[in-house]
Amino acid sequence: MVIFLAMEHCLLGIRYLDKIKENMDFGLAITSTIEVKNKSVVINSLSDDLKAFFLNKDYGTDIKSYTIGVVCVSPQFEQFFKDKKPSYTKGKKTINPDGIPFTFEDSFEYSIKLDFATFKNGKDEECRKLLAGEILKSLTILDTMKSKIKDFNSEKFKEDLESYFREKELI
Repeated sequence: MVIFLAMEHCLLGIRYLDKIKENMDFGLAITSTIEVKNKSVVINSLSDDLKAFFLNKDYGTDIKSYTIGVVCVSPQFEQFFKDKKPSYTKGKKTINPDGIPFTFEDSFEYSIKLDFATFKNGKDEECRKLLAGEILKSLTILDTMKSKIKDFNSEKFKEDLESYFREKELI
């Protein structure tokens, strides 16, 4: 009887693991200068909140990781941070910067720039609203990637993100 129960639990565990779906990972990556370092908590907290929000969402198989780089640098450093094309990595790819291997899989990345003076001088809630607005404006970039990213419901993704920002009163 004990063996049967142990087997039954094992089979239930196997059945449960078979039902787990890989969902999308979402994050914001910060590049900033020292003058706005104290504001990084605003970006980090929104990133954590969005990561949790998207944890159980599924928009298709082509994007498993969605990262938006957030650039906010003082004007004298702007020249070093030119706009980059969006990057999509289909399948698995391992890079080895500084001797530490990092694996990407079905990863979509791009960057947005925040107005330095507005972000630096804004209160935390104003900065969150600025960030939310810039993220929403940036979503048009998905329309330019339709030839590479086929199995991703970008309209549902946009709707969910906008709904999240409305619920949090950021737009």
